[in-house]
Amino acid sequence: MAAFIIYIIRWAVILTLLYSLYRLLLRRETFHRLNRAVLLTILVVSPLLPLIPLNTAKPTAMDAALSKIEGPLLGISSDENVVGSTLASSITGDEISGLWMRYCAYLYIIGIAVALATYMFRLLTLIRLLRHSRRISHPIIPETVLLMLDMKVKQPSSWMHWILIGPIDLKQNAETVLKHELAHVRMGHSWDVILCDLTCHLLWCLPFAWMLRQDLVDVHEYQADEAVLQSGVTLEDYELLLVRKAAHTQILPIMNTLRRGAVKKRFAMMHSSRSSCWSRLKLLYLVPAFAVCLWVSAKAEGYETYLNGKYAMQEELQSIDHSTIEHVDVLHGQKEVQAEKTATELEHDYLIIAEQMPQFPGGDAAMMQHISPHIRYPKIAIESGVEGTVRVEFIVETDGTITNVKASDPSSASGGSNIIVTAYRQESSNTSISVKAEGIRALKEYAEEIVRGMPPFEPGRQSGSAVRTRVTLPITFKLN
Repeated sequence: MAAFIIYIIRWAVILTLLYSLYRLLLRRETFHRLNRAVLLTILVVSPLLPLIPLNTAKPTAMDAALSKIEGPLLGISSDENVVGSTLASSITGDEISGLWMRYCAYLYIIGIAVALATYMFRLLTLIRLLRHSRRISHPIIPETVLLMLDMKVKQPSSWMHWILIGPIDLKQNAETVLKHELAHVRMGHSWDVILCDLTCHLLWCLPFAWMLRQDLVDVHEYQADEAVLQSGVTLEDYELLLVRKAAHTQILPIMNTLRRGAVKKRFAMMHSSRSSCWSRLKLLYLVPAFAVCLWVSAKAEGYETYLNGKYAMQEELQSIDHSTIEHVDVLHGQKEVQAEKTATELEHDYLIIAEQMPQFPGGDAAMMQHISPHIRYPKIAIESGVEGTVRVEFIVETDGTITNVKASDPSSASGGSNIIVTAYRQESSNTSISVKAEGIRALKEYAEEIVRGMPPFEPGRQSGSAVRTRVTLPITFKLN
């Protein structure tokens, strides 16, 4: 959900920027076809630009601001301090603000669902209306366009290749209103409205999305009005028709109607002089506007950072005392950084003894059955004569996954080990210090490899709840 909300924010910012410049520079021009193309370009480009994988060396101001939002949306972190059998937790002010941010995100998702459901209801209502209408013919309507007559319709409308008309308009103003609606059909205005409605419903809380929709509807009406006037209808007769129809309400917002849009603005546009060709140069504003939009879409190329096996935000990493970091693993292929703190720092993050300790699925017998087919004694350890018990410590997370695997140097004490790896001692073993060090490292790495290859455990539990628990597994390597 966090990625979707961040994407929506970038989309909204880009749409607001591009539309604001359109409204400032082009809205009053008479280039209706050009204005329609610009508005459709904004509708198409604004959701696509955030999907472009554009990375920057350093985070932009927009990326930095969004990173502060992303953390709370990913989840609320809580620090749990365990002392004996007491589990205490505290909620900070940042966590409370993060909680409200998540509630706002849930509210936004609910708003999208309600908006889309309302649109689908209106669409079904329209389909039902068309099904109950009767198809008729008219000399100016081609066969590819369906002219539907409904006795209850007072406002002529069109959608896709359907034109809906009532009996009054069919008798009094048939030719003029049909020319108007036929212009909507031929220019494919319904597709524009569908695209615009989808944008408005996904960005339902953004006023600029609804303002863009209204401007696009106005452009549709300007184009249809222009087509009617060019067909031979006089300006006075057409204006009189619009005034008479202004009192009626439209059938559904998703349909094109004769009175859709502000009549006053349409009159002003009909009487306005044509814009100068030089006004088209205002389109050059799109060049810097798209550059700024790419900046809004850019993301800092960084590493996904995990602290003790869990995803960590930048604020959490900055609060770490660097002297407590034991080691950092960088996986270049996956762009992932894993940092591990020392056991001292982790004392309050897990339980050493829980009421119910973690267990291998099926018990110790199943664990031995899982390990035995693949167990071996490292060759370098045999050659160097290294043996002893390696104690492997690891954390079993609340979901059973294994993290923070670390093996100790082999010792002579058996430590009650149930896992014993044996091999024949070589009489000519090389006992140099360097070779012995290689053998010790081989035993430790192999012991860690055994643990990392295990499936998830059944997690430890304290007071019935799953808790992070430290487990120690002794593995004995013995030379006969």
